[in-house]
Amino acid sequence: MEPDSGPRPVVLDGKPLFSRFLRLTNDQWERSAREILRLDGPTGISDKFLNSVAGTTDFANNEKVVVVDNTIADDFQKGAEALADAVTTTDAALQKVVATTDADTFIKTFGRRAFRRDLTADEVKQFRAIFDSGSATMQGTQSAFTKGANWVIAAMLQSPHFLYRVELADAGAPLSGYEIAAKLSLWIRDSSPSDALLDAASSLNTPEAVGAQVEKLLEDSAALDVMRKFHAELYKFALFDSIAKTAVNGYSPDMNAEFEESSKLFFDRIFTQNLGVRDILLSTVGFVGPKTASIYGVTVPGSGMMQMELPGRVGYFSQAPFLALWARNNEPDSIHRGVRINLDTMCADPGLPSVVPNPPAAGASQTNREVITTLTSGCAKVCHGELINPIGFAFENFDGLGRMRDTDNGKPVDTTGVYSFVEGRLGFNGAPDLMERIASGVQAHQCWSKKMMSYAMERDLVEGDRPLMETLAKTSAASGGSLKQVMVALAKSDTFRVRAGGVQ
Repeated sequence: MEPDSGPRPVVLDGKPLFSRFLRLTNDQWERSAREILRLDGPTGISDKFLNSVAGTTDFANNEKVVVVDNTIADDFQKGAEALADAVTTTDAALQKVVATTDADTFIKTFGRRAFRRDLTADEVKQFRAIFDSGSATMQGTQSAFTKGANWVIAAMLQSPHFLYRVELADAGAPLSGYEIAAKLSLWIRDSSPSDALLDAASSLNTPEAVGAQVEKLLEDSAALDVMRKFHAELYKFALFDSIAKTAVNGYSPDMNAEFEESSKLFFDRIFTQNLGVRDILLSTVGFVGPKTASIYGVTVPGSGMMQMELPGRVGYFSQAPFLALWARNNEPDSIHRGVRINLDTMCADPGLPSVVPNPPAAGASQTNREVITTLTSGCAKVCHGELINPIGFAFENFDGLGRMRDTDNGKPVDTTGVYSFVEGRLGFNGAPDLMERIASGVQAHQCWSKKMMSYAMERDLVEGDRPLMETLAKTSAASGGSLKQVMVALAKSDTFRVRAGGVQ
């Protein structure tokens, strides 16, 4: 059925589980292991873990897809044992983990890092029994202390208290300081809290204290890695590897890697320079490599990526990576360009038909815009005619490789359109004008806030989350509003700091 005409506000129709027990993602497991074991680099172990099912939720850390089955349980067991063996090859190696030769001190210190809280007296007693068994049973040339520690490490890394982030408070009650510390660190650093953050956990009982910790965490180098992953999932960077163009003059498969790298660097700059959603939409700065330089008509010396002004290109969506990805060989893919901006930037569901047919070849004097208009003029008149096509057509002056063009099949390109914003039906002429309309409206700011809320809380969002989303959007849209400011405001909110209700 054809949807009603009019704007599509941000959709909040998720079906969260509101789980109390959120399994660590593979990345969180990896970084947490490195944090608590004091390792200098990647373990390589998590590379072999079973990955979450992709494409069923916005992000791979969603509670619905980060589950445990026999395969991942076996992965965790083998990983725990391998790590325990790796850090107990010698007595000196173990001392880098915890510098002690007292069993109870080791159990309490390492256990606090692994479980992200202090151990209870009963837990210390139980792990002391495991320690003593390991000391007496394990073979090898290490000391009895190191053998006992091996068993404790392996057991703790297989414990639910390590493998899951927990929220044990009653619905509507504040999370504990340790729960807040874990939630913050696993969100922003993909890692268990540092010893310093665990020490500060008891003070995390006010919005101001939480906000201060977030500001520190956002300056950690790991935060940049997490934000790279967030934007890569949001804007589908994994698809750059799939770009293939047949007989397109000027295209080389070597460009695909530069498309991905330039996208990462663009969003790195937005984050590290304390910029925001407006800059994602309006920045004229991009990153260009020697393979993709010809698309922009510039020269890049050497083999690296160069930051530069890109005249005529406003925002990420006017840059070659987005345009080349959403293209049909050397023709603009106006439908998918429009769809992706509706879904990923506006969080507006245009009501897509179940099947979108492939456009026919253009006639002798037919433009791409004319082909798409004819193709979508029937049953999809509203979703295409009012929502998808107008946005896609704003980029008609970019071909399938992202190069600028003035004509299409001998005719001047037409980049004009009218879109149903929540502020009303507004006209525009070209991508720069469209991006200014979007940046000046509320919806893109709400959408980015929605996506970050979902990522931070590892769940779908519902209508009850709308007030916070709207509040965060005001922070984003304000003069100088940055991604970091939105994240700080999110962490300070009751929604983040209080146990949510729902299915237990």
